[in-house]
Amino acid sequence: MHTLMTTGRVRSREGTRQAEKSDQTRRLILDAAIVCLSEIGYNKTTMTVIAKTAGLSRGAMQYHFETMTDVLRATLGHIQDLRLDALRRTASETRRSSGSDGFAARVDGLWKIMFEPLSVAYFEISVASRTDNALALLMQQAQQSFWNEWVATALEAFPEWEGRQSDLELACGLAHAVLEGLALQQLTNQGSMVRSDSVRAYLVDRVREIFEHGTPGPARN
Repeated sequence: MHTLMTTGRVRSREGTRQAEKSDQTRRLILDAAIVCLSEIGYNKTTMTVIAKTAGLSRGAMQYHFETMTDVLRATLGHIQDLRLDALRRTASETRRSSGSDGFAARVDGLWKIMFEPLSVAYFEISVASRTDNALALLMQQAQQSFWNEWVATALEAFPEWEGRQSDLELACGLAHAVLEGLALQQLTNQGSMVRSDSVRAYLVDRVREIFEHGTPGPARN
């Protein structure tokens, strides 16, 4: 009886260690997928390339993800988590800023995130989804989930917007549309088309305007 009970506890601990090891391997694969997507692009990113980047065999990778679609689905979720972490980090780093300096610091923080590998990988998947129906469906689901989490996280991170979710959604949506557009121009060597610093300064003014006056109504459009 003593031996069986001891064996059972050991197996339980081994099971926990195995689960942790499995989670670490999955994370390694997803991090490798982000590196591949950001460095060599969507078209060249395959399961074989990801496995090599992660330092795994193709068989070991397929133990966790059977198809490339499975990898991309999990990678989009991983990117979402990382982007939310980046928002929290930006909020923490700019918490002491106030007034116009606070808005500028947050816009600058989001701007830096646009050039991190996780964002570049996201752009790669997003562009590829235009002509891939299965990928487009994954993107739609990921984008809606991300947006819901993003607004909830922003409300928590920026308490000064409490009770003003519609205004915050407008500010967040505007910031993302402008910053992602600017980032894509620079990433595709079209940065000379506009002066990104001037556009970002203009964005700061618009976000401040939304904060001070609320969402523009029909009379102001």
